[in-house]
Amino acid sequence: MIQSLEELIVPGRVLRLFCSFTDPPKEKYVVIVATDPFCLGFPINSSPTELQQSKKHLRDELIVVAKADGYAFLTNPQPSVLDCTLAADFEFDEVVAQLTQDSSRVLRIITDETRANIVEVVKESMTLEGGIAKIILKNLAVS
Repeated sequence: MIQSLEELIVPGRVLRLFCSFTDPPKEKYVVIVATDPFCLGFPINSSPTELQQSKKHLRDELIVVAKADGYAFLTNPQPSVLDCTLAADFEFDEVVAQLTQDSSRVLRIITDETRANIVEVVKESMTLEGGIAKIILKNLAVS
């Protein structure tokens, strides 16, 4: 049975989304980390920002992800970073609309290792607001 697109938007799912929070707005891979009570995602960036490279506590909240880890869509020769310093807020309906227009935007569920790494980082996070961190941990635990 084919699942509805809504059912595919779950914590731990990687999606390719057009993101308005980047400057300039652009397509990004995003790991959905919460859907309840709202939709949050961590962006995957091709490299750390200069600020992240210069601050250890920010660097500690980046998770290296690469094609070799099972993420075939990451085609850069160097590994990418999953940015756990930014829980981007997505309109669920807007996400559904993007996926409806192009279902190839729905990618794999993250590996157990990546999920464990995210949980570890979020537990210790110095950048995420405490309430947000709790929501993410709860969402990643049950799914």
